[in-house]
Amino acid sequence: MYRCHICRSLHDAPSALIQHLKFFHGLYPGKNFVVFCAQEGCSLEFKSYAGFRKHLNSCHSTGNMASDSEVDIQLPHPSELNGQNSHEYTSDMDLAQPSTSSMSNDQAKNMCASIVAKLQGGGVANSVVLSVVESMEEYVNEVHSNLKEQVLSAVPADNPSRSSVEEIFNNTFNPFSELNTNTKWTKYFSEKWGVVEPAEIHLGVRYDLRRNKVSGIYEQVPVNDTFIYIPLLKTLEFIFKNETIYCHFNKHDALSDLYQDFCDGKYYKNHPLYSKSKDALQIQVYYDDFETSNPLGSKRSIHKLGCVYFSLRNLPPWANSSLMNIHLVSLFHSQDAKKYGIDKILDPFVNDVKLLEHTGMKVSFSEQPLYGTIAQVTGDNLGLNSILGFVESFSAKYYCRT
Repeated sequence: MYRCHICRSLHDAPSALIQHLKFFHGLYPGKNFVVFCAQEGCSLEFKSYAGFRKHLNSCHSTGNMASDSEVDIQLPHPSELNGQNSHEYTSDMDLAQPSTSSMSNDQAKNMCASIVAKLQGGGVANSVVLSVVESMEEYVNEVHSNLKEQVLSAVPADNPSRSSVEEIFNNTFNPFSELNTNTKWTKYFSEKWGVVEPAEIHLGVRYDLRRNKVSGIYEQVPVNDTFIYIPLLKTLEFIFKNETIYCHFNKHDALSDLYQDFCDGKYYKNHPLYSKSKDALQIQVYYDDFETSNPLGSKRSIHKLGCVYFSLRNLPPWANSSLMNIHLVSLFHSQDAKKYGIDKILDPFVNDVKLLEHTGMKVSFSEQPLYGTIAQVTGDNLGLNSILGFVESFSAKYYCRT
């Protein structure tokens, strides 16, 4: 028998235990996924179900394990079972039942959604993700049809259970059919995990030459100049929903005789906000442009984009070194920044920072509002001179921002 490390229930095979961990406890493979071996005398941890299954088969096979009578089973106290009634867990067989029962539609959909989310999180293009989902949908349909034919062929037509078996197959749905378009999986992600939607902000109107498909003549057509802004306050609210983030949210204690951090400098100590509130958010802004086309080609600078990012200096360095903790603020055409001015593009971000400075935001781990402001602005020479309003020509006599 194989024991679950969470609820201590027993299962007769490694596959049954893994199904129990997936469907009953919701342990799906991911970045922070870890599963422990709860067999007697073993406390190894594994980052994948493949390694866990191999370990159980090689080291804890039925012949090498103690008999059921020799295994000391310690059931959790009813208060530790997420408020569930104690009569629901009267025996080990009752605990093992959820793993052997059929997977619900929501559980199947969650597993498929995690696959799509991993593909998107890995930087895979939406067209490739869509192709993979469509292929998986077709594959599941084929497996379902073949399995239905094989099972029904093994059940005689006069068997009274045949109608029940056929009804089970008819009621089985394909979870990939619920996530086979970009709109469907975006809606599901928003409902399940929450998504901070970007806002498209209007800057002005320009006139471009476009070829009329009917007449074949080039005409001037009005085109809106816009940029994308991801609301700062909503992003911060979404960040602090993550338990790992606010558990590592630190209050820096400045040292008087040693410079180790930005918080040890005079600017931080004399700052009107940071000097009063040690847990205030320290927002580090980064600005840079990047070329989306060939930087040596004839189309350079036409499709050049400017990006503003931010990260929180309140998190430890190991957390900020991860790309998931570097958040996008604004995305715009570099030509629009020169045409309309960088200030107009930064206005929504600056307004949110002002609200954060004066009003603050409510967080789950503190009864008091959490305040914050910009602590640092970083970037290369061209980016910093641009965002701070200095001369961008480095052949000028006084070009250095310092």
